[in-house]
Amino acid sequence: MNTPCLRLKILCLFAILYAPLAVADSACGACHAKEVALWEQSHHAKAMLPATQETVAGVFDGSVTHYKDLAFRFTIGELGYQVSIGEGTTAETYAIDYVFGFTPLQQYLARLPRGRYQAIPVAWDTRPQFEGGQRWYALESDLNWDHPGFTWNTSCASCHSTNLVKAYDPASDSFATRFDEVNVSCAACHGDAKAHLAWAAGAKLDKLNAGFAASLKDGGQWAWDQDQAIASRESPPVGAQLSSCAQCHTRSEQIGSWHPKAELFDHVSPVLPHQPFYYQDGQIRDEVFELGSFLQSRMHAAGVVCSNCHEPHSAKLRAEGDGVCLQCHKADTFAVPSHHRHQTGSAGCVDCHMPATVYMGVDARRDHRFVIPDPALSKALGSPDACRSCHAEMPMAKLSERLPKVASPSQIKTRDFATLADGGAANMALYQSIADTLSPIREASLLAQLSPYDYAQQNVLLSKLQSPSPLVRAAGVRAFAQAPSAERWRRLSALLADNSKMLRMELAPVLAGTAPAQLSQAQSAQLAALFTEYESLMNTHRDSPQIAANFANYQLARGRMAEAGELYLQAIKLDAAFVYPYLQLAMLTRGSDAELSWLQEAQQADVKSADAAYQLGLYWVRAKEYARALTGLKQAFDLAPHRPEFAYGYAVALENRGQLDEAITVLKTVASRGHASPLTSDLLSLYLQKRSGRDAGNALIK
Repeated sequence: MNTPCLRLKILCLFAILYAPLAVADSACGACHAKEVALWEQSHHAKAMLPATQETVAGVFDGSVTHYKDLAFRFTIGELGYQVSIGEGTTAETYAIDYVFGFTPLQQYLARLPRGRYQAIPVAWDTRPQFEGGQRWYALESDLNWDHPGFTWNTSCASCHSTNLVKAYDPASDSFATRFDEVNVSCAACHGDAKAHLAWAAGAKLDKLNAGFAASLKDGGQWAWDQDQAIASRESPPVGAQLSSCAQCHTRSEQIGSWHPKAELFDHVSPVLPHQPFYYQDGQIRDEVFELGSFLQSRMHAAGVVCSNCHEPHSAKLRAEGDGVCLQCHKADTFAVPSHHRHQTGSAGCVDCHMPATVYMGVDARRDHRFVIPDPALSKALGSPDACRSCHAEMPMAKLSERLPKVASPSQIKTRDFATLADGGAANMALYQSIADTLSPIREASLLAQLSPYDYAQQNVLLSKLQSPSPLVRAAGVRAFAQAPSAERWRRLSALLADNSKMLRMELAPVLAGTAPAQLSQAQSAQLAALFTEYESLMNTHRDSPQIAANFANYQLARGRMAEAGELYLQAIKLDAAFVYPYLQLAMLTRGSDAELSWLQEAQQADVKSADAAYQLGLYWVRAKEYARALTGLKQAFDLAPHRPEFAYGYAVALENRGQLDEAITVLKTVASRGHASPLTSDLLSLYLQKRSGRDAGNALIK
């Protein structure tokens, strides 16, 4: 008798036998039709798909749009959907094999040689015409269209497809990238379902997670205590859900493979909330996605997880309008004018507490810090403000009248954080007064600024190396990267066996070349394991010019000059406009004819590079060609007047040429802009004394 139960078991066994890599989404639909139906309408299901008549939204009718003075023409031809880049006989035509996303913009992946796919920086605006859509739209970027930043294999693939293997070969500079599912499938979040299907077929497995390695059900139980306006979570989340979502919803370095039981900081190392990626108050600035903001929030601290607000399969909000927030915030306290200071229905919770920033020209994304608006702070910092986005013409004094007279504790913390985030971490009294109240990611952002040369700051760093938070410990390691080699080993070698991969990947380049000649057997084994793990990670991502350069720095620290040189050359091959490796090659060839050649190539790669101008200026100083040197040092200062080292070098060169007054003007300028360093301040004092003595001497002569 073919009962439904028996049919299910047969289906499960078939899926187990004939799914060599991972279970397809079609197998999930047999039992989870509702969830699959929700997923099919989601951004995850449409993250990447083959380019077909059903999936392509753009009009491939020969339309031309320009990006960085290059013409992009979209047609249907011999290659199917295709794009021609350039004009006339110089145009190159590439097949469009895949669509990328679907709203508000749809991008297209062009097939390039050696297994590369390039996300074309001219996208189709899928919004309706009345919203300004239904057009080809050129993105704004400084990158060339074929830059690795737009390469699917390097920068996009791991978050748009399931179980991706990049398979980059540095020797041939080619990819053999593969994936289990073209889009973000069930397995991308839940992990492989083979054991789950075996469980469903009646296998005797641990039923705790129905055959899955871990459960993503982490929403928790919430309740209101008596007289409480905000619900409280009964037990803290275990973290599996946040770890799963964070695979892609964060600006980060991928440091390991995700699996359902992976700790968050064993597979991602997030960008910390400081400039240039964030504003000084921790608000999103560059395209950083959600995790970095969310980890700063009181919501995260209270135990809120993604699925409390978002239905996990469709990724849509749990309720319309303020309904999401009113799940846990009592309406009679928060959905009233006495709280939000607006007419009922004129503004939503997210308008004030989750201001949106527009990326890619049309894509608005909300800040997940859930903060209280602070117009005065935002005006002082130059960061966006939710209040002034709607009331731009209202004078600040009048706007302030509508706001609470006393700042909330969370506002005070944000103001203190903003003060320290602007290079004010040296204010140890303020830091120590608020450190215990900061979220770990905010504290990590401040710690990374501290100096191991300052006694008080060094003591703080040493204490934070014992923090329970991997973010905080890793930031302490990063700060010690400035310390002398012997000091780094003495302070950090105890962390060789730390259980956080994020910390270990921060530690490896900091300890490279620091170990003393005599090590214990245990230390030698730990150090070798650390370096092996780090080198394996770096070799996986050598298709990134930045990572190739970082790997070269590590090899250089270990005394492997040839390997370092090859990696700097590879970084240049990947991105000819990347100035840093040119400067490193100049340093490696110092004293030879090649040094000047590399410095000149650096300037040609980016004529606006202050670093290239500065290093070329120093080269001419060493060559005793001081007129040329002064030109280079002046150019560096003009290009980056906020860099105190450039002001220092330029001022010294001016003074050596007898231009003391001009040198003083440069040092005063950097001080007036708030960018002085101890070196520039000391030099200014010295030169002022020298001028005072000169003027006094001139007066006596007269």
